[in-house]
Formats: sequence, C-alpha cells, structure tokens
Amino acid sequence: MSTFTQLSQEKLNYIEQTGLLLEKFGLTRMAGRVFGLLSVLDVEALSFDEIREILGASKGSISSTVKLLQQVNFVEAVSYPGDRKTYFRMNSLNIGEMLKIRIQMFGTLSAHLDKALSIKEKNDDQLSVWLNETSTFYNWLQTEISQVIDKWETEKKHVLSKKTERKH
Repeated sequence: MSTFTQLSQEKLNYIEQTGLLLEKFGLTRMAGRVFGLLSVLDVEALSFDEIREILGASKGSISSTVKLLQQVNFVEAVSYPGDRKTYFRMNSLNIGEMLKIRIQMFGTLSAHLDKALSIKEKNDDQLSVWLNETSTFYNWLQTEISQVIDKWETEKKHVLSKKTERKH
C-alpha cells in the first residue's frame, strides 16, 4: 500500500473538485482527478500504478486518462535511468508555450472548415455562412491569443511579482 493513500481530507476534496471542474471544460472527471492529484502532491511524479491505486481506478481508466492529459499538454510522461516504469507529472511547459500549441489547433480547425466550404456544392445556405464565420473566427482568435501570449511573456515577471506582494 502506497504512503500516498493517506491523503488529507482537504486534498481529497480538492481532487474531487478538480474532477468536476475539468469535466465542465470538456474533459472527463477522471482526467480532472488525475490533474488534481498531480497538483497537490509534493512529489515530482507518480507511477501509473500509484495513480491507479490512489484514485482507486481501473487500469483502462487511468491509461486512457493519462493519454488524454498528455494530448492536451497538462501531463507529461517521464522515466528514470534503471527504472522500467513510466511516471507522470504536470507538464513542464510554461503556460505560454502550452497555449501556443493549443491555439495552433484553431488554425487547423479553420483550414478544415474552409475545406468543407470549398467542397460543398451549395455555398449560399445557412451552413455555408456558419462555416465561413466560424473559420474566420478561429483564424482571428488564433492571432489575438498569440498577441496576448506575447504580451504575457513580456509582462509576466512584473505581474507575478505584484501577485507575490499582495500575498505578503
């Protein structure tokens, strides 16, 4: 039995709340639980079996969950020399890098919607208007978010120091 199974009630509540929160963002509740677990433990990484044991979940559930969390760049797999196990931890990408990877998908989706519009035979219907507007929006959004991320990278030290000052 892992020593991690003795989590405080506060941490257990946080893990469950994270599951519910990320479910509202379109992820699974288990994905939120794994994310919450990795957020509150004071260890660098957990093995697959440790995650499964702590959350009391099946191998299949944890396997699909860590794959999903890796796809959305919330979690990364790590290994250690001499150890055959795979461990998982919060992704080491900074938030700007993580978001830039995600917003590239907006451009991909926009191009995909443009393709649908180009192969439709009828382009004056309500669906065509929706495809055009949605594609244009995602292109616009990709540009706008990229600018916000660049601004964040320029100003983050100042913003973070102000947050630290307010805590003290």
